[in-house]
Amino acid sequence: MQNSIQKTIRQQADPKAERGFTLIELLISVAVLSIVSTAVFIGYRTASLNAELKTAAFQVVDVLNLAKTRTVASLAASQYGVHLEQNQYALFKGATYDALDPNTIFYAIPPSVEIVSIALAGGSSDVVFDRLTGNTVNSGSFAVRLISNATSAKTVTVSVSGRADIVTAALPPTGTRVSDSRHVHFTYDQNVSSAVTLALDYPGYTTYNIDFQRYFSGGVFVWAGTVSFCGLSQVLRIHTHRTSGLSAAFSVTRDLRYNDKELDIYLDGQHLLRYTAAGVVSLGSSVFVSGLAAQ
Repeated sequence: MQNSIQKTIRQQADPKAERGFTLIELLISVAVLSIVSTAVFIGYRTASLNAELKTAAFQVVDVLNLAKTRTVASLAASQYGVHLEQNQYALFKGATYDALDPNTIFYAIPPSVEIVSIALAGGSSDVVFDRLTGNTVNSGSFAVRLISNATSAKTVTVSVSGRADIVTAALPPTGTRVSDSRHVHFTYDQNVSSAVTLALDYPGYTTYNIDFQRYFSGGVFVWAGTVSFCGLSQVLRIHTHRTSGLSAAFSVTRDLRYNDKELDIYLDGQHLLRYTAAGVVSLGSSVFVSGLAAQ
């Protein structure tokens, strides 16, 4: 009885006591939750789009360099080139692009990305490499950008020597080349023609397995992609300059602008390379790797 009287007194002294949420308070809570959810979604979507842009730019650069590699190697006794369009690009055999040629390999880019501002010598949309030198008369540049944000773009350049790369303000001025762990070469003294799995191991986070044969064609391996985990994105390029029945010359690009985690690279269990979070690179523990050199 006494407790009931005390409860009644408290309610009379404070009419809001034990009343619960009012409609206005509930609406405010829902609005705040909606704003927070929207902000999280926008942040995630922005990060996802930026990862798609980086990956698309790296991939087109790799295909350009693959065309040069095939040309210098005189694969099938031919030269090769890359044809650029807004929504796709193609690796073609010969001096002239032919969409109907069965040897032409088409590469789609994500729907969120487009190729624009193509400015190649001669006004062409094709980059064709010289069979003897690997040089090109179609030097120039183009942009890979987000359709939803024209200011978010990567500029790809192709030099007269045939080298393709991504240019940003963070890179050194034209004519200056810096050798560092962003781009390294090494030799793997094994036949890779039947290799199965290239593994990217981020200690403490995840291991990303790549089907080697899926990206191995015409004696050349080319892979570029983004590995995402825990809200992070790591961007990498790996390809071969040459392969034989005895060995393979690998090239790896790991740019500190897009990578900040330790990384170990394995091929069918063989430890090829090790990167620290700061980008310091060293040969792995495999007895088959040698000749590590920054480019």
